[in-house]
Amino acid sequence: MSQKSSLYRTIEILKRLNDGKQLCVTRLAHEYRVSDRTVRRDFALIRELFGDFMSKEGECYRAYKKVLLDEVLHATDLMTLANIVNLFGVTQKQSLISEQTQALIDKSMLVYDFKSRPFENMQNHEVVKKIEHAIKFRKEIKLTYRTERATSQTRFEPYKILFLNENFYLVGINSSKHHVEYRRVTMIEDVEYTKRCFFIDKKVDTFFQNLQTPWAAFGKEEVLVRLRVEVNIRRFFLKKKYLPSQEVVHTFDNGDIEVHYRITNPREIEELIIKWLPKIRIIAPRNLNKMIKRTLKKKLEAL
Repeated sequence: MSQKSSLYRTIEILKRLNDGKQLCVTRLAHEYRVSDRTVRRDFALIRELFGDFMSKEGECYRAYKKVLLDEVLHATDLMTLANIVNLFGVTQKQSLISEQTQALIDKSMLVYDFKSRPFENMQNHEVVKKIEHAIKFRKEIKLTYRTERATSQTRFEPYKILFLNENFYLVGINSSKHHVEYRRVTMIEDVEYTKRCFFIDKKVDTFFQNLQTPWAAFGKEEVLVRLRVEVNIRRFFLKKKYLPSQEVVHTFDNGDIEVHYRITNPREIEELIIKWLPKIRIIAPRNLNKMIKRTLKKKLEAL
């Protein structure tokens, strides 16, 4: 069996677990032509996304209860898969998912409809495949990157492809400049493997795992942002986390709430604050008030 994408492989493993089969790491690694470590990450991902419905016996896994695929994959999970397929412009013949899963997606869309800002349309499939391979095997790459202003080539240590603000970003370390960078995947025109492999920097890897927005700054100390949210809009903050670090810490006598965020760059919180003005006030830090005022002034001057 040829090597398949991580998404395809994970869904196949999930389906076989749901069929009641016992799956062993070494056998799966041989079948999919990947490392044992990669297969273990697949099982860890399945457990993280869909809950603990399987038991482990040595290096083998089995679902400890009969779980139908439509019970494990909830509507939001199905829509995520549907969006991934649509984003990459995958045709029916090229589909990364089984007919059964596609049927479940279609069924869920009769009940749910997820609206969002425009997604990027990923058409550079071969580039993405090369990046996936480089990430899996820790290979340094030389990427050709085109913006409206210029085209550049950079030696890059790729860590992850992240989906942030409806865009795909390749995140890693610029080998020449030795600092963390974000690159829009749709702007990468070509990828070449170099002869060099690299080791993961644990600090950088942890930074990417905790990333909230594309504006997060590596190496910068976190700043605590304290906001006072008025009672008539507090329900939105109680029901939804606008950033992963969001924490509701206090309720005032009049019903207002105090909400905390931890950021490394003011731009991470700027859009959220402007969106809810004047129903939201900055308690701390004070210099954030000045920054928001400057941003609003520029926006007004542009009208």
